[in-house]
Amino acid sequence: MVSTISDEFPTLTGRQDPHHLSVFAGDTTHGEKAIELKRRIGVSSMPWQRDAQYAICSMTPEGRWTHPTCCLICTRQNGKSEILIDRCLYGLFKLDETILYTAQRWKTVRDAWRRMMKLIKRRAWLRKHVVKATCSQGEGIIELDSGALIAFGTRSADAGRGLTVIDLIVYDEAYNLTESETSAMAFTQLAAQNPQRIYASSAVNQDQHPNGVVLSAVRKRGLSREPRLYFAEWMAPCDVECCEMCELAGVMDRDDLATLEYANPSFGVIQTEEKINDIKADLSTEAGRKAFDVEALGRGDWPEPDVERIHHIDMDRWGDLKDRTPEFVAPPVIGLSLAPDRRHWAVTAAQRTVDGVHVEVGKWQPFTHAELLRFVAAVVTDWDPGAVMVDGRSLAKVIVPKLAEIGIEAEELNTPQMAAACGGVLDDIDDGTLTHSGQPELDLAADVVQLRDLPQGDFVFACDLESAPLVSAACAYAGALRHSKPRTAPASPVSAGAAVREDTADQYSGDLDVLAAAF
Repeated sequence: MVSTISDEFPTLTGRQDPHHLSVFAGDTTHGEKAIELKRRIGVSSMPWQRDAQYAICSMTPEGRWTHPTCCLICTRQNGKSEILIDRCLYGLFKLDETILYTAQRWKTVRDAWRRMMKLIKRRAWLRKHVVKATCSQGEGIIELDSGALIAFGTRSADAGRGLTVIDLIVYDEAYNLTESETSAMAFTQLAAQNPQRIYASSAVNQDQHPNGVVLSAVRKRGLSREPRLYFAEWMAPCDVECCEMCELAGVMDRDDLATLEYANPSFGVIQTEEKINDIKADLSTEAGRKAFDVEALGRGDWPEPDVERIHHIDMDRWGDLKDRTPEFVAPPVIGLSLAPDRRHWAVTAAQRTVDGVHVEVGKWQPFTHAELLRFVAAVVTDWDPGAVMVDGRSLAKVIVPKLAEIGIEAEELNTPQMAAACGGVLDDIDDGTLTHSGQPELDLAADVVQLRDLPQGDFVFACDLESAPLVSAACAYAGALRHSKPRTAPASPVSAGAAVREDTADQYSGDLDVLAAAF
């Protein structure tokens, strides 16, 4: 099929105009130059990508951004990241900006760095200006001889540290973005002369994205046509009472080809009917159909931004459970969890007391795998815990085989066991039998933790950058109930008869002071 939408993309049939659009007039010269820069590299942009770039780079007569805040909400796998990379490329080489590109997952950040470097390497007149290009240890850097710099990294409370002036912040994967993360990074732009921030995401599904409130609030501002905010959302309407545009378009049948073309601007080039139908066939459950509608049709399940976050733990009750001198009756058990940024690890101990279980965070910080192995091996050697526990369906599973290599057999909790642990933690808090040491990181986790509902009707704690310490506490709590018996004989932290391998014990314990850990 030959399309009339674009000569450069003859198979393109997706609707190029967003369903919801709020854009204000300005000088699009920078946007035109950004598109031309990409063309000179040898890559063309689709019309919808070009129009978005024009809006993002639009300037006022005073030389300020027309839209200091931009928000792109687009269905999955359409090429919205290309818009972000093109904006960063132009800002780096033509505007001499300092840029912070953030995402929820390290894979997304790493791919963005690689795609940008691939564009730079295509032209010698770009390559010659690069003085530094590294991507490792959870951070990517591209620095030019002009002093312009872009840093790629997963979001955390310390993102942007060391960058004194940040001109542009990109929040990719903004469906998972907390207020603490945005506030921490927002202050890095105070010294910038003309700061800009871009939110980019697919639609929010509350069942899968517990931290969708921040993006939902930005979307609400866009729908109300807030000045100085560029807002574009590609979706197929399903509720005529949503707004004037939805009423005008009418309800669209999820099984119609026209619906797919309406919601996916790159349909026919990236998306095809065959690919989409294969995915739809696989997502046949109720939860799967909802996920398809959100991801492929842009029909988000948006949280109400004006509603306060639900507090599942009574913080007054939690405060009453602080105990600095618990009376232990059994060995500790260690729980591990990894935050979504894949850098911050929580190492928490749970230990039976006379009246219940006490939990305490030992470490909550960025760790490389080698650093974490070194710390856990030292804890196992010095404290002889009853077990080392992880959620077997979580990101922390990545460390299990590496622990096994040094003789530590971590126990993986399955989903029902993890659900029982999370429910048990909440029940024991209500009963007053779970105590803690009053640590700020665990207090914060208890205050903000959200529940992720499971298909069978129970729940687990949603693990994000703020709640990860409580998730590790739940793992340790489960282990304490299963393995931490009153002291009659020392329990082994590894499989029966095993111990930390002697040939690695020195390597991973060395001069590490385990007593420096909180527990």
